[in-house]
Amino acid sequence: MEIIPPYLASTAWLQGKVSSSSLKTRDYTRTLIESNNPEGMILTVPIVGGSSAAKRLKPENLEISDHGDWTRIHLGAIEAAYGKEPYFVHIFPELASVIVNYPQHLVLLNVLLMEKMMDFLGYRDTIEEIKKLRDKNPVRYENIAKRLESKINPAHSFLEPLFRLGPDSIFLLMEGRLSSLPPIET
Repeated sequence: MEIIPPYLASTAWLQGKVSSSSLKTRDYTRTLIESNNPEGMILTVPIVGGSSAAKRLKPENLEISDHGDWTRIHLGAIEAAYGKEPYFVHIFPELASVIVNYPQHLVLLNVLLMEKMMDFLGYRDTIEEIKKLRDKNPVRYENIAKRLESKINPAHSFLEPLFRLGPDSIFLLMEGRLSSLPPIET
């Protein structure tokens, strides 16, 4: 069974610390980002049929609504939260392009955004080397991962470590669920 990523999935979800079976359909439309509010800010993709559709449909059946100005609001909130982070300028334009030119179906939007994030990391090209480091020197690997995780909130979108830590964010994903994500055909 393929695992569907939530909208701009959290680090904790990618690490496998949040069970996909515990997610409700509406959770696939939401992400949590940093804000001046201690709880953070929730961004929600509007779906055709609103909350009643989220209650009765599966995530793979949700269509994105063009209601409101959600793309501008999301991009502005992401820029306000992370615009000063060192890697923001390197990945934000590609993510913004996907959001602005969003597809009809929510699942495709979520997968496209995940692919952009993993491409930025060079995930497919480097994960095996990271695994070798972990296996050869587990204490060193664990120290790196703990140090990096101390700089982010794992409940927030994985955008946070990407913008803040850049390619080193891959150290946060070793025990995650990325191998189960559906591939994107380009």
